[in-house]
Amino acid sequence: MEVHHAHHPAHKKKISEYFLEFFMLFFAITLGFFAENQREHYIEGQREIQYMESLLEDLAKDKYDLSESKKYITTQTKYIDTAIAVLSEGNWTPENIKTIYRASLKVGGSRPTTFIDRTSAQLRSGGMRLIKDKKVATLITEYWQLITQFNEYESVGIHEYKLNIKNMNYKIFDGTNYLDVKNKIIKEDATLMTYEKKFLIEYKNRLFNLNFDLKAYMNGYFYQKIEKKIDELQKAISESYHIAMPATPNKY
Repeated sequence: MEVHHAHHPAHKKKISEYFLEFFMLFFAITLGFFAENQREHYIEGQREIQYMESLLEDLAKDKYDLSESKKYITTQTKYIDTAIAVLSEGNWTPENIKTIYRASLKVGGSRPTTFIDRTSAQLRSGGMRLIKDKKVATLITEYWQLITQFNEYESVGIHEYKLNIKNMNYKIFDGTNYLDVKNKIIKEDATLMTYEKKFLIEYKNRLFNLNFDLKAYMNGYFYQKIEKKIDELQKAISESYHIAMPATPNKY
């Protein structure tokens, strides 16, 4: 005899069960999305702090290099003042000739200011979106603008003035009269290559022009303005992100 087993109908899910499963799935997906979003925010927050710590270090180095450039220009303008005084006197005694020879070693020299671009390059290439403090973001942008203006002025205006002065130096000063350039020792019987009045007046006028720009615009405007902006930016970063400001390095 065949044995027939009874068939039980499949359990039909209630609408409430479907709803519960959908809700649990939706909740799991939402929770996962929220957790991932929070993780991204945390990582970006940590990266933002790292950028600010790195930028503070860069600013300290910028400030140091700025102070060294200021010292160089202060020394250079003193030599230019000396050269202008001798040229104005026009009395070519052996001592005056040696004095202007010494001054000529400095009047056309340069000591470019180097701004550290380590952190700024990363911020420019997408990192700025992480900076949540609007004041800090604004100060960073203003700092970059100042540096751009300074570099353009130094590389175009000041460089052109110094290049013209150097070219005139070749026609005034005989290199064989420098016995020791480092210690500025000049031959006792040194003479100028030319005493032509108009040429020396032009040389003096170019020195006047350079001297004014170095004192008024480089030391008097740009260096002061950039230094002030560094102080503002360092303070804003330190206060907003609770990071201690690093000491200005003696060298790096």
